[in-house]
Amino acid sequence: MPAQDPNDHYVRVAMLVMLSLALLAGVCATAIHWLGRVHHPMDMIVPPLASLLFGGLIVALLRRPTWVLGITRIALGASALALIAPAWLYTAQASLSPDVRLIDNLPPISSLFVVYLAMLMIFVPGRRAFLAAALGWMLIAMPVLLYLLGHRQELWTPRGQDLVMAFGPVSIMVVVLLPVQRGLVGKIRRLASERDVMEVMLHRDPLTGVHSRLLGERVLHEALASHATGGVIMLDLDRFKGINDTYGHPVGDSVLRKVADGCKRRLRANECIARWGGEEFLVIVPNVDAAGLQRVAERLRAAIAAVPVDPVPQVTASLGTTMLQAGDTLDTVLQRADLALYRAKELRGNRVCSGDQQEAEGAL
Repeated sequence: MPAQDPNDHYVRVAMLVMLSLALLAGVCATAIHWLGRVHHPMDMIVPPLASLLFGGLIVALLRRPTWVLGITRIALGASALALIAPAWLYTAQASLSPDVRLIDNLPPISSLFVVYLAMLMIFVPGRRAFLAAALGWMLIAMPVLLYLLGHRQELWTPRGQDLVMAFGPVSIMVVVLLPVQRGLVGKIRRLASERDVMEVMLHRDPLTGVHSRLLGERVLHEALASHATGGVIMLDLDRFKGINDTYGHPVGDSVLRKVADGCKRRLRANECIARWGGEEFLVIVPNVDAAGLQRVAERLRAAIAAVPVDPVPQVTASLGTTMLQAGDTLDTVLQRADLALYRAKELRGNRVCSGDQQEAEGAL
């Protein structure tokens, strides 16, 4: 059973690659045996059947990607049978016939056995991969190795040494190194996930869940750099210190959370709200004119005034707005918004004041 989720695109692609390589190996083996001078019945039957099976599994995987679990089981089982059969047949034939040598008749299954072990380590999870590898080694490699140990004249030939190396040290290296590699990949993924979590923590206010000041400043910088139309709204809760002093900080935290949630639900996806500090929030509204910015601010003011937070009778906020202007910097925009917010506070709160209007009146 694959270690990955069946819907994981990576697993499907990896299995498709493995099946394609297995199909290529089967086709090559079929051509080699059919073109060879000596034709053994098993060599004439197993490779073509394996090629047909792997080709069918490729078609099935392309048509039914969700079948990847079953297709993987079939592919691994078929591969095991295709290796077990020649290992036992040719070993038994060489053992029973003194004039037959195993190194002359055994197909090139040693390299395919290494590939089979790699498939087990990739697609079978945890301890089951090691158990399957041990069982495969006993059924495929062990009969060949036992035969060679009993026939020293074949053991010391180049083909015999190649078989010993493939079924011995090379197989062990594959079984050991691939899980280590899989563990390293898992660790890298965990580190990447932790990095993503840390980045989210930097960009989210932990109390209210809206954007942090850090991200709010970045969004505002980008809006100024793009020279697009837009505006900002600075809002501050009225008499918030009195709420904390009267009802306690847990109630004050609840007020902040509910206000942030109420504002967020009334903003569009491209409008950013960030907690600026304490009970103060900054809203960045792109692609809006002055009248539209005032409507957004009024909508937020009304939403805050309607927020129910027991036992607080009512929560209100003062809001200051300003449009982004040519030549603006972060400081100039925030200064106008702050002045407008201060004006709303002077007028006893629960209202919206425009920094642009005040600037125009001051110019007159």
